[in-house]
Amino acid sequence: MKKFLLATVSMVALTSVTRAADMPSRERVYSPIPMATWNGLYVGVQGGIASNKTSFNDDGFITSIKSTTQLDEQKVGGTFAGLLGYNLQEGRFVYGIEGDWSWIGAKSDRSGVAFDLGGEPVSTTYKVNWLATVRARAGLTFDATLLYLTGGAAFGQIKNSVDLVSTNITGVTASFTENQTKVGWTAGAGVEHMLSRHWTARAEFRYVDLGKTNVACAVSGRPDLNHCIDRNYRGEFSNRLMLGLVGVAYKF
Repeated sequence: MKKFLLATVSMVALTSVTRAADMPSRERVYSPIPMATWNGLYVGVQGGIASNKTSFNDDGFITSIKSTTQLDEQKVGGTFAGLLGYNLQEGRFVYGIEGDWSWIGAKSDRSGVAFDLGGEPVSTTYKVNWLATVRARAGLTFDATLLYLTGGAAFGQIKNSVDLVSTNITGVTASFTENQTKVGWTAGAGVEHMLSRHWTARAEFRYVDLGKTNVACAVSGRPDLNHCIDRNYRGEFSNRLMLGLVGVAYKF
C-alpha cells in the first residue's frame, strides 16, 4: 500500500511539472517601438505676419528742389504659404532642402502726400504679390525638437510705382514704375517639434531681400516735355520683407 501511494504521488508531481513546462510564460514581452526620425519627405502649410519695407531713391525729380529724394514705406500684413521639403538625419544633425510659395498681403498705397518734396503731391504703391523660396535647412535635434538655420534663393512678383505731380508745370506727372518678378535671397532661423511620428509644428523668422531695380522716369500730360529723357532722370526701388511664421507639416 505504501509503495502504491508513493508511486501515485510521484506521478502527480511529475505530471504537474510537465504541464507547467508546457504552459506559455505569463511574463509580458515588450518589443521596442521604433524611434521617430526626421528622415523623409514632408508637406505642410504656414502663415503669419509679413512686413514689407520698400524704398525709392531718385536722382533729381523734374520738379523737385532737391537733388536726391528717398521715399520709404513699411506695411505690415498677413501671409499664407504651402511648403514641401525633404530631410536627412545623421545622429543629432538634420539637414535637407525646402521650398515654399507664399501669398503676401502687405500692400502700401498712399496718395496726395507731399513727402517733403517741396510741396509736390506724390502717390506711391508698393506691393509684393507673391513670394517663393528654395532653401537649405540644417540644425540639431534635442529629443523631439529641432533647432535649425535656413537660407537660399527668393523669388518675388513686385509691383511698385511712384507718381509725382508737378506744381510748377500744370498737368505734368513724372512716374517711376516697376512690375516684374525679381530674384533675391533669404535667411532665417526656426524651431520645429515632432508631435508624433508623422506630424510636426514649427515657428520661424525669416528675412528676405529682393534687391534693387533701376527704372527710368516717364512724363505724362505734356508730350512736348522730355525732361526725363533729356536729363536722364531715374529712380531705384528696393523691397525687403521680414516674416514671422508658424506652421504644421506632415512627414511621410
